[in-house]
Amino acid sequence: MASPHAFEFLYINASEGTASGGHAAIKFDNEVFHFQHIEPGLLRVYRDHFPAFRFAYGYQENRTIRGHKILVEHDVFQMLRDAFNRRYLIQNQQFGLLAQFDADRRLLAGLKLNAKPNPKPTDAPTIELKGLGYFLKDYRPGAFNAYANKTTKSPQILQLKQAINRKYGSGFLAEKRQHTRRQFLALKPASPETIAHLAEDRFQPEKLSFAERYKHGLLNLAALDILESGTPPLAETLLTASSPEFFLNEKATATLEGFKNALFADLIGLMQSQRSDWGYPFLVGMARLHVLAQSMAEKKLVVLERFHPLDTNRPALDITAKDLPAVLAFAEKSMASATGRLAEATVLDEPGYGEIEASANTYLGITAATRQQKTVQIPYLSSTPETAAKAALVPLPLADAELEDLQRLLTQHSKAVQKQLGSIYRYHLFDRNCVTEIFRIINASLSQQNNPVQQTSGRLLGGYIEPGNFNSIPFAAFDAVGRRYRIQSSYRLPTYRERQIAHEYLTSADTLVNLSESNVLTSSIYHWHGEDAAFLFFTQDAVWSRPIFGGINLAVAIGQSLYGALAWPWDSGKNFQKSLKGIAVSLPELVFFNIRKGSFPQLIPHISTPIDLETQ
Repeated sequence: MASPHAFEFLYINASEGTASGGHAAIKFDNEVFHFQHIEPGLLRVYRDHFPAFRFAYGYQENRTIRGHKILVEHDVFQMLRDAFNRRYLIQNQQFGLLAQFDADRRLLAGLKLNAKPNPKPTDAPTIELKGLGYFLKDYRPGAFNAYANKTTKSPQILQLKQAINRKYGSGFLAEKRQHTRRQFLALKPASPETIAHLAEDRFQPEKLSFAERYKHGLLNLAALDILESGTPPLAETLLTASSPEFFLNEKATATLEGFKNALFADLIGLMQSQRSDWGYPFLVGMARLHVLAQSMAEKKLVVLERFHPLDTNRPALDITAKDLPAVLAFAEKSMASATGRLAEATVLDEPGYGEIEASANTYLGITAATRQQKTVQIPYLSSTPETAAKAALVPLPLADAELEDLQRLLTQHSKAVQKQLGSIYRYHLFDRNCVTEIFRIINASLSQQNNPVQQTSGRLLGGYIEPGNFNSIPFAAFDAVGRRYRIQSSYRLPTYRERQIAHEYLTSADTLVNLSESNVLTSSIYHWHGEDAAFLFFTQDAVWSRPIFGGINLAVAIGQSLYGALAWPWDSGKNFQKSLKGIAVSLPELVFFNIRKGSFPQLIPHISTPIDLETQ
């Protein structure tokens, strides 16, 4: 029989903002599933790595995390884990349908506009192709050859082209381009004849959307054009530095050469791939061939740039001037470790090279930021090299009437899917929330055991919990789990502020630390920022004096509301809205209940805190 295992029920206590009632999650090893309320009134499941989950809730939001470990047999553990993962994957697929419909509608609108006679150049519709930005700023298939003939050549890409011709024949690339173009021009939007019928426990048939197939086809053509012309990567997309961390010794150079040779062989094989999206890995591979050769020639690491553009959809990482030295030290250590692996490794694989590439990007982004004496923004890295370029839409042989009919049909299907999502995943404060869905999934999994779920739950978990009623409140659900399930052990993870105070106790008298850290004016740990409502005293660890401190905090919040009313024309009511939140979280303090904790959104994992983030 397999050895027993334990999954964990987590309770994250209340805090200022949308979490005034607390939060709940379920943890399997280092994987956490939890449900969050999203607009417009839906409940969506998320899957996080536990260290990241704890950092977000326990450190940045400064909230206590408590956990019960429930002892079960290994097959029960795996069954429950699979059930939550299945819900997560199904829901992601279903929400992805809306994104597919939207992308298809935009592409159809662009094709319709492109079909107009003599469109203005400013009106010419385009589409973004990831990976192509390493070679071009924009791509027009019909005019590419004239442009390519004026550029310098990449010896590595030309060598790859010659090797492909030797292996497959001199006419192979021309035939492949003709075949690829015929496939592309034959693309037709798949007319969805029936509206998708969604259910929370059933996947939809997997199929690529029209926009995805169009992008793949156009990117495949672009990859063949780059290969044929030998176009080198754009200089601004290549990153390097003259710091010691980037210099390569003979062993590191030999390791990179081995990886380059393996990549070269893989790209030759990729020419025979039947996958529809081979163009993207081929483009990235060609760009990497070029930078690997440059690295070996200069004995200095050169990598592809992997920063996302700064925009609202991909928020940047804000770093204050005081944090920059610690961040830079961390980046230098990570970079030295990455290049050190080059000198130690005998064989370098793609994931290993990707880590080195990411470390170099992080280091260079941070060193550039240190030149500024103020808060700076560092864009997040993409998981793979994805720098995009805009490509002109290539017309397809589709009539305007057909395009309009498909647009109307997609709009109908999108509305139908939105309605179904609203019905299946409707959020309700008590009936459908972050707690009830956890118990529903657990009980649904156990109900498949050919016995009454109450009996099965009692046998496998030690007891049964009915979702809803009082059990829909996170702290009450946590208590119910402790009373009814088979608990192996329980634990409490302290907040960031608690851990920092404990650290201060090591070097200063307890009384002095308690006095200085009791308020925001003298605290060395917390510094007020615009995300929290204004307050003066911390009441989380001041139980008996909490009503007094709460009354003062309430007065501060009322003062902020008066200021907010005056500042409304300049800040669009931001301060006034913050003050209302401050009043709401100060009132419970008058009756000995704490919600406000003070948050630390500026923290950076493993950098801003002197105390390592441990896992439970």
